[in-house]
Amino acid sequence: MAVRLALVLAVAVAAVLLFAPAVDARPKAAHKKPIHYDTSGGPVNDKLNVHVVMHTHDDVGWLKTVDQYFMGANNSIQDAGVQYILDSVMLALAQNPDRKFIYVEMAFFKRWWDEQTDAMKNQVRNFVKNGQLEFINGGYCMSDEAAPSYVDMIDQQTLGHQFLLNAFGPDAIPVTGWQIDPFGHSNTMATLYALMGMNSWFFARADYQDVAVRQKTQTTETIMRPSASLGANVDIFTGYMPGYGPIDGFNWNTGSWDAPIQDDPDLHDVNVQDRVNQFVSECLEQAKAYRTNNIMLSMGSDFQFSNANTWFKNMDKLLHYVKIDNRINAFYSTPTIYTKAKHDAGVTWTTKDDDWFPYADSPHAFWTGYFTSRPAFKAYVRTRSNLLQACRHLELQISTLTLSSFALWEAMGLSQHHDGVSGTEKQHVTYDYTERLAAGSQECNDLFAQSYRTLFGPFGASLNFVDCPYINVSVCDPTMQVGRFPLAVTLYNALGQSRSEYVRLPIAPGAKLIMYDSSGALVDSDIVVSDDGSEDIFFVADIPAVGYNTYILAPASTHGHHKEEGRKTMKPKAKEQRPVKDTVTIENKYYTLTFEGGLLTQIDNKISGVTAQVTQGLFWYNSSDGNVAKDQNRGQASGAYIFRPNCTENVPTPCKPYEINSSPNISVITSDLLQVAVQVFSPWAMQRVILYADSDAIDIEYTVGPIPFQDGLGKEIVSVFSTDLDTQGVFYTDANGRDMQKRTFNYRPTWNLNVTDPVAGNFYPVDHSIYMKETSGAQRQFTVITDRSHSGASLRDGELEIMVHRRTLYDDRRGVGEPMNESGVDGLGLVVTGTHRVIFDTAANSPQKHKTHQQRLTFAPLLHFAQLPTNVSNFVKAFRLNHTALKTELPPNVHLVQAHDNFVFTQTNQMILRLAHLYETGEDPTMSQPASIDISSLFSTIDLPSCVEMSLTANQKLSDVQRFQWQTSSEDTRKPVTQVP
Repeated sequence: MAVRLALVLAVAVAAVLLFAPAVDARPKAAHKKPIHYDTSGGPVNDKLNVHVVMHTHDDVGWLKTVDQYFMGANNSIQDAGVQYILDSVMLALAQNPDRKFIYVEMAFFKRWWDEQTDAMKNQVRNFVKNGQLEFINGGYCMSDEAAPSYVDMIDQQTLGHQFLLNAFGPDAIPVTGWQIDPFGHSNTMATLYALMGMNSWFFARADYQDVAVRQKTQTTETIMRPSASLGANVDIFTGYMPGYGPIDGFNWNTGSWDAPIQDDPDLHDVNVQDRVNQFVSECLEQAKAYRTNNIMLSMGSDFQFSNANTWFKNMDKLLHYVKIDNRINAFYSTPTIYTKAKHDAGVTWTTKDDDWFPYADSPHAFWTGYFTSRPAFKAYVRTRSNLLQACRHLELQISTLTLSSFALWEAMGLSQHHDGVSGTEKQHVTYDYTERLAAGSQECNDLFAQSYRTLFGPFGASLNFVDCPYINVSVCDPTMQVGRFPLAVTLYNALGQSRSEYVRLPIAPGAKLIMYDSSGALVDSDIVVSDDGSEDIFFVADIPAVGYNTYILAPASTHGHHKEEGRKTMKPKAKEQRPVKDTVTIENKYYTLTFEGGLLTQIDNKISGVTAQVTQGLFWYNSSDGNVAKDQNRGQASGAYIFRPNCTENVPTPCKPYEINSSPNISVITSDLLQVAVQVFSPWAMQRVILYADSDAIDIEYTVGPIPFQDGLGKEIVSVFSTDLDTQGVFYTDANGRDMQKRTFNYRPTWNLNVTDPVAGNFYPVDHSIYMKETSGAQRQFTVITDRSHSGASLRDGELEIMVHRRTLYDDRRGVGEPMNESGVDGLGLVVTGTHRVIFDTAANSPQKHKTHQQRLTFAPLLHFAQLPTNVSNFVKAFRLNHTALKTELPPNVHLVQAHDNFVFTQTNQMILRLAHLYETGEDPTMSQPASIDISSLFSTIDLPSCVEMSLTANQKLSDVQRFQWQTSSEDTRKPVTQVP
């Protein structure tokens, strides 16, 4: 009834209004004139300058895949669509020429750009030219800084920079780095940025203790001198930002609860003065932690600006009224403008030469777990890098190829993301990265096959080469199916130096096989039978620099031998279970290894005469579940990002991990080419300790997984080397495969560490290697080289720990929303196989061995297989079975980093060539010396009529690079060591 009465009343009122007199005697409101908001401005001398930087941070994979993020798909996980962000930003920039915006991730921008009309592209070019749109960082992604190799970091930056150069010319050359989200920062990243021509870089994550000190001492900005070898040439302005989101109360992204700027007096809730006061207060407070009268505000965050109008409309108003208020000077800016203001201030800055690892955001939250997270994916990325570099070599030499390495380049560029190779993305995103890498790898392997058909000579077209993607787990159909027809085994070497390598090929049990070299001569080979009945054939391959050599795997009968000849079957004493009290030794010309009770106990170096008592085994830490009852809110758990062992905290002494087995079963395999100690710690953890006959390194091949979890305990698996070396709590880890970083237990070089977690807080990224050495006495050095990124530490004097695998049962609440619990191919859990290469020698002898084996393990020979179309004798006569692209090998201290064409972007016959010195200043008296190379006569198959020295990403001539020089203090910012174990 009430509804009906309301309806009647409304009709009655309407009727009255309808028949009222036409004369309206009410006062008329004055016509409003639109307010012109003054948003112009720049730095001044007499006020605090607030550089307002509008930005979005767009992960190229994390909770969703890169395609889902771009398209705005799968929003049930996260509401994010990058294409709409870029559409909206361009519309907003067109409305006001004072507005500025920065963009970082070229993987997204390139996709968007390729969809635009010519008119829109021209408009965007104008935005770039007039400074409204600036590309900061400019890489294909914002790369991780712990897990990638420097080779891949350069590659992904080059991919982005070359796209920008092609699309926009020199107007879009990035001059500022922007690493706002990675979880710790490496010296190598700073060095690379400097070599790319950048003046500064900024980030928003640093250890909470470090930040507190820096804010009090106004050293949140400093000059990093990241490489002792390059010195002041790579000095770079380094800025810490207090987060990369907007300041409190000024988030105008769609859905935010923060108040808009309401300046219409005809409407309620006018808040201009309140908003201005709050903004000024926030800026003045932030300024207390910074030197000079310039601060920078990052306005934006993850996948923001899908409705750029809400941001820019409110910011236009705020800047206008702040200008009227006249207490501070706020204006649209970019990090590049900000850097220039800092430089022009003429301030003398402190310096920093150590890195920013490990990162912790609270007392029990050290982000050191992700150094190992997703270990199989980390290894896959590393091997794909090797394939990419080799594939490019072939593209340079053969002009008739119809296939390309570009798909793998793009996939590698995506996988370097700080939620990619880091292992901190959701599982389905890892699958997506892997699928892209596999597709790019397949095209590269097909390109190998196409190239070999040319390089092998006139009859090469009869060869059909294939690869074995699962050879690392002893699965290779071509080698296991060798029957009546021999098999060509071609090995490619991407290094600039020739090499000899021990090669292992899985074969069918009971197969009677022999090996031939490229001349048709028999090659010494051994067939080894493992305890599980599988068999492998071993031989030594000689491979030229930047080239290939071919060997032939053939039935023994092809040589006219008796069917048992040509085969050396090892029936190892190892197959007999030895009592744990027995002493077992294996040896070669360089080492004797002694095992007692199933464990390695001693290493003797026969050449240098040094000996070490060494105990090595596999252990596990119990992953913390948060240490809070399950029916309450959990505390900090160990997860994808964070390593938190469930043991003693808030004391300086670290707890010890649990030993998987203190007396593993051991068996021994001996042959002419190798000796192997097989250690079985449990059904899910075993090792093969291998001494190849002529190798000056020890290979430890581990297989771990599926990690059991039925006991309700998450586990972090570590390989522990305990020695009698006197190391004084000091050890060294590499920075992305480049300079070694000195580490000291329970110590930070630039602030006094309050120890809250003596285990997790002492783990560092081990990208390629870790070592410890003595500085007195015998001056022994113990080095471990890895085939992928790990988390590593030295928690006790003379000890190294390397985390090889992890399985946690709880999310660590840093955003990914999943525990680090990979299910593997069978759903039971991930099985990981890997190699640690150990060198034990004097400190003087170690650097050369260290660098040589690091190169060889990282850039292992690439194998391809083809069935012979004829017999062995005819094959070696009719085909070109070896080849090198070099006239002269590179010196042993020089790395051929990359050599590839740039046709995708330039459509010309340009080649990008990068060479790197392998040794640091003073690392080795001989190898650390400068090296000279005649590039014009380097290649035998490539004509180089001219050469121009470029910046690292080849987007500008080196002579055109003009970097800021910074005034630095001579004061040493390092703190003395006050505590060692």
